[in-house]
Order: sequence, then structure tokens, then C-alpha cells
Amino acid sequence: MLRSSLMSAATIFVALNASSALGQTTGKPIVNKGTPTPECSARVNVDRNGELPGYVAEWDGKKVCLPFTLTNQLLPLGVSPDDFYIKDFSDVRIREKWAACKSDPACAEKTLTAAKGFAKFEPRDTGTVDKKGAIDFDGTVDLTTIRRPAYFGSGPYTEAIASADTRTFIVEFTAPRDSFEQQHLKLTGDIKLRGWYIRGEGVADDTGKKTRGLVIMNNGGGSEFTAIDNPKTAPFTVDKTSGDYSPAKNDDVTEEPGIRYWRGFLSDLNAAGFDVLITDRRGNGISGGRNGFNTAEQANDIFRELDQLETGKGLRVLGPDGKESEGDTAAKALRDGASFRDIPVIVGGYSRGSYATQWFMHKNFVENCNYDLAKPTCSKAVGLQNIKGAILYGPNSAGLGYRLAGHDAVEGALRVALNTTYYVDSVVPANVDKWPGLQIIKGTWDYVEGLEGSLDTYRRAKGLKDISVFLGPHILQTQNPANMKFAGQRMVAFASAAILGKKEVTGAVNPKDLKELVTSAPHIWELSTAISAEN
Repeated sequence: MLRSSLMSAATIFVALNASSALGQTTGKPIVNKGTPTPECSARVNVDRNGELPGYVAEWDGKKVCLPFTLTNQLLPLGVSPDDFYIKDFSDVRIREKWAACKSDPACAEKTLTAAKGFAKFEPRDTGTVDKKGAIDFDGTVDLTTIRRPAYFGSGPYTEAIASADTRTFIVEFTAPRDSFEQQHLKLTGDIKLRGWYIRGEGVADDTGKKTRGLVIMNNGGGSEFTAIDNPKTAPFTVDKTSGDYSPAKNDDVTEEPGIRYWRGFLSDLNAAGFDVLITDRRGNGISGGRNGFNTAEQANDIFRELDQLETGKGLRVLGPDGKESEGDTAAKALRDGASFRDIPVIVGGYSRGSYATQWFMHKNFVENCNYDLAKPTCSKAVGLQNIKGAILYGPNSAGLGYRLAGHDAVEGALRVALNTTYYVDSVVPANVDKWPGLQIIKGTWDYVEGLEGSLDTYRRAKGLKDISVFLGPHILQTQNPANMKFAGQRMVAFASAAILGKKEVTGAVNPKDLKELVTSAPHIWELSTAISAEN
């Protein structure tokens, strides 16, 4: 079993060092009031390489410590959750914090330097191992050069997504450049967003009747969904001197380690009957553009894609039969007698893609604001009635208040000085109760936000909802394949319930507190930490 130390009832206060390892007793709480006190500590390898607090569970009659990520910013004494996590991390407040920071040259330099890390060019990975699939992202692209699902069916890949090849259209959408590219890079004209549209057979209800539904998926930060992930690349390495574990990096056979698991989710959803749309985000992979960080603009792209699927304006398609079409002809091929204003839609995303998903839901159901300007502009919600829910994998669902201190000022600098909206501020979780459906899936030691934040967002949601966790980190490389299968099954369960109009998600936990959430994780360890678990 996992090496762990069970804590006595008296040992309820500990400190964490910068790496979030469990430290010595100091008299300071490590969870918010009302959250069960951690009962033990356990080592995790990727990507913490240290001890984390946990809760005790029983596995086959044996006690085991299940670790989780703590909240970065606890509530100040005497301050309510809404006054801190919501009011103090709004767009207005983060701009004020950046303005205050600018008055101190040292603060301004440090914060702006950090912000520039989220408004920059990211070199493409697709095509670095195999030139088939590499494109000129600024030019006119031959759609036949884009890798299809069948590419990933040959050895050594043998991915399940290959079976969807005969149902897959290569799609290309048109979008304007974002504010950063226009104002800072002085670029003009449109860019192209490219990806796959995979037709499904319909999702069956309890009587066998099938409903056509669409899931739109958004990649994680810098991810490219047609990149090669060769299983021959080891998921992690171990430093012989320090003993620290590091996740796999790209090498001479792998372009993006772990991306096959993301394609696995596409396969799971399509096998369940869903149509699936995925594009590389602007600035990444096979799509055009230079800046891949403006998540609110990426939310606007989802609206553009839905509109172009309906009207054909700006759309180009390469069918499974090898025939290319554009405009209304292309849209008709994808609509197949239906309307994308009626087909029920689920929007999902991983990490940075989950931020875009959150902004999309907010723009559709609450208000349509653009914050990447010196003075934000807002209009009424878009109001598409066929949007049925959101899948957030590895998200910062609770906004900036649950991130590290200082990220709010960085986001303020991004919006004001670099015309980029990256992080989700508190206006989104504050209004998640207006969404028709919400699912959160993440590893228990996902670094992006502590599980308290994820659980808080789940509790705020009033529609169909599910929160599912597994024992693992944020990144994909070292995940246990069984946990990725679990995550895919949870996505299918939620999306099916959402488009079929069910009141509950099959298999949902509905945890009463954080301990119940953490201990609901399947009895399967992330690959690198499993080594410690057996000692």
C-alpha cells in the first residue's frame, strides 16, 4: 500500500512548503472552515515529488491515504466566501490590482514579465516527427495533408479513434485575428481553424430511440490533437541523484506525450453515438494564428464554428470520400438534414480548453463580454437554446481566487497591457447556476486549483451536474490508462444525460464534503506514484 502517515485528531494543523509538501505543525489551518481536516499524508511523484495531505479510505479491508491538492488561498479570517473568492477576483478588481502593482517598478516588471508568458508564439509540434501532417499555418492548406483518424490506427499507435475514419470530415473554419495579434503584432486578415468533425450514430435512450447530439471539444494548453504520441516513449523518467520523477517530453518518436488519451475521449464519445467536433485552437497545431492564449476569444470561435456549420459561410470541408466542398454545400453535408440550431450541444475542454468552455457558457447564458480591451464591452447573452452543458477536465473552475496569489494581477496585466483574456475571473463561477449542466473531472492532485475550489463550483451549479475524480495529476503523460477509461466513461454518462434530458447522471457521486469526494476516486494509482504505492 501507499507509504503514508496517519494523523492523530490533535495533529490537525500543518504547513505546506512551496512544493505543497506536507510540513511541520505550525498552528495554521490548511483547509477552509467546514472542510474535513486531512487525516494523513502521502507521497506523490509526478508532478509534485513530495508529500500531500490526504484522507483515509479502505481498499479491500486495508487503510490507504488518498492525497489531494490544497487550496492556494484560504479565506481570510472573518471574510465570507463570496466577499473573497467572488468580489475580490472580478474583472474590476484584477484591473485595480494591476494598476496598484504598476506604481511599484519591481512589481510591475515581475508581473508584466509573467503576463508575457501568456501572450506569445508557441512553436508547432505536429509534423516534427513525421512530416505528414505538418502544414503552413499562415498559408492555404491542402486538407488531404491533415492526419485523419486512420493514421493513428497503424502500429505502434493502434488507437481506438482509427475506427472513426470513415465517419470523419476534415473541417476548416474562418475567424478574425484576436486583439493581441491585431494591436501588438499588427497582423490583419482572417485565420483558419482546422480539425475533425466525426459523425455519430445517435445516442440511444432507455427505449432504444436515438437522438443526434454534438460534443465540441477544446484541447489543453498548447496541445495539438493530431500530434503523434508513441507508446514507446516512457511516460516518466527518474533522476538517479534526486529521485524526482519527471513526465515524458517529446522525443524522436513522440510529438506530444499523452495526447492519445485526449483522442481516446473523442473515441469514447463518438462510440457512444455522439457527433464530435474538435479543432486545434487558434495559435496551435494545424490551425492558424500566432497567439494561443486568449481563451475568451477561443470561446467566440466556438460560436463562429456553430454558425458556419449552419450557414457554410467561411467553411471548407474534406469528406471521408475525399471530396472537398465549401460554403452551403459543405454545411449541408454536415447538417445532413438537421440544423445546428436544434441539435443538442455539449461543450468540453481540458485545462486551457476548459477556460474557453467556461467563457463560452458564460457568454451564452449570462452576458457576452470582451475583456481583452482597455475598456471591456458587454452585451446581452447569446442565448443559444440547444447548449445543454459543459464538460470541464482539469479546470480552474472556481476562478482566480483559487489560484496562486498574484495570478490576479498577472491577468489584469494581460487584459490591460496585452489585450489577452486568459484566466477565468470570478464572474464565471458566480453565475454557474445559470448553466443547464456542468461536469468537472480531474485528478485529486491536479495543481491548477485545489479540490475545495472544484467542489465549491460544483455546489454552486443548480442544473444537471457531476464531479468525478481519480488519483492523478493535471498532465496526461503519466495517467493510468484505467483512469483515462474512467474519465471517458464519465464524460459519456454526463453528455448522454444532458442531451436526453435526464435529471441525474448515471453513477454520479454527489459528495457531501471534500473527504467524500476524494475517497470516491477509483482504486487505481497514477503510473509514477503506483511505484511508491507498492512499497
